[in-house]
Amino acid sequence: MKVVIVGNGPAAASAVEAFRKVDRQSEIILLSDEEHPTYAPNCMENVIRDDILPEALFYKGGERFYETNRVDFRPKSEVVRVDNLRKVVITAKGEEVSYDRCLLAAGAFAFIPPIEGVKLSGVTTAKTLDDALKIRSWVVSGKVKRAVIVGAGPIGIEDAETLKHMGVEVSVVEIFDRVLPRMLDKEMGLKYMQVLQKEGINFYLEHQVVAFHGKDWVEAVEVKPRGSDRSFFIKTDMVIISTGVRPRTYLVEGTNIEIHTDKKLGKPIGGILVNEYQQTSDPDVFAAGDIASGVDVWGNHRWIALFPPAQQAGYVAGFNMAGKRVVNEGLVDYNAVKTRGVTAGSGGIFEDAEESLSVEYENYLVKVFLREGKVRGYQFVGVPKNRRINAANPFLSKLSSWKDKVIHDKGLGLEASGVLFHTFLKLNRELGEVDKRLLKNLYIRSLGNPSHEVPLYSEV
Repeated sequence: MKVVIVGNGPAAASAVEAFRKVDRQSEIILLSDEEHPTYAPNCMENVIRDDILPEALFYKGGERFYETNRVDFRPKSEVVRVDNLRKVVITAKGEEVSYDRCLLAAGAFAFIPPIEGVKLSGVTTAKTLDDALKIRSWVVSGKVKRAVIVGAGPIGIEDAETLKHMGVEVSVVEIFDRVLPRMLDKEMGLKYMQVLQKEGINFYLEHQVVAFHGKDWVEAVEVKPRGSDRSFFIKTDMVIISTGVRPRTYLVEGTNIEIHTDKKLGKPIGGILVNEYQQTSDPDVFAAGDIASGVDVWGNHRWIALFPPAQQAGYVAGFNMAGKRVVNEGLVDYNAVKTRGVTAGSGGIFEDAEESLSVEYENYLVKVFLREGKVRGYQFVGVPKNRRINAANPFLSKLSSWKDKVIHDKGLGLEASGVLFHTFLKLNRELGEVDKRLLKNLYIRSLGNPSHEVPLYSEV
């Protein structure tokens, strides 16, 4: 059997690993538009700061990954179209690569709004490794003293804090009324933003970009308050556009492979539609990761462009392409921003909740959204106070007292996010009265009972 994988991100790498656990003989060809081996896409701000080791960035082992798994890795081979009737993928150079089974794992591309001046030098996105390396080179060269970031999503916020700590004057322009608008509500967003404002980052909420100005290199960003006709200018040496991503569904345009569409409006609302086996409407074509709309834990199709769901879906696709019958147990959006002065995260859905619980402890605020007694989603924001050595770190020889370890260790921050995700969202488990009492006291770690854990996928 000949397998062709389009893409080289987390979904593709996970699919390779799963496939090779079952089938060591079949041919695997992996086509990537980038030149780099698989890397961690959620660490681009670390690349800009240059505080990540190669083994962490290239988390699958770099080129060895392809050698170990007998993969014909073809970098700089951008695929532009799939012809599933002829069972070939077509590259930008016109090459046709045939397949018996194909995995579309090409991810999503950074959306660039059609703003005047967007083609000026110094205007960039920050999604890929090449983007991050370019931004770092501009900053360390001394060329960039001021930066404007368009969009206050996770990438924009992480880059804003990174640049600020590198000595750059940073302004963030966001069309919505809060930062992290898809992760946090207005109250949580304000609590989070206030910490970054104290660090010296300027925010322009409910503002839109009119144009970028400059001769050859960008020199200013023209913005205006939403609903106003009066604009003003923010001087800058660099612009990072962080206005979201779009799935590469253009790969299947003109085919009978179905795209996630709003049936009433007839408009695309996600990626390539897949079932619980990660199969598209063509059973020999699979899709996983940011390019696909998969089945979530509630049985609905959703487009979730995040690292953990991409890995999960990739494993399921890889096993099924190799002949096993494996079901994806359901995707959940689970995200956190990696800013050092303040933590924030969320998971699940908030809009259709019937009730919510809010708990505040010291500088932490956690909200849990419920529907029919089950956790539908959660949000948290926290400012670390009196940071201490993590007593649970296995490399420490001396642990703190039992009281410090258990009574005061409530498992806040990112760990709270992990517990709520794994124990309640992924398992779709009811939040009982005992759970609620523990939650109200923020003993979140105690909710994460290992006996409740189940695999991300199961064989049928």
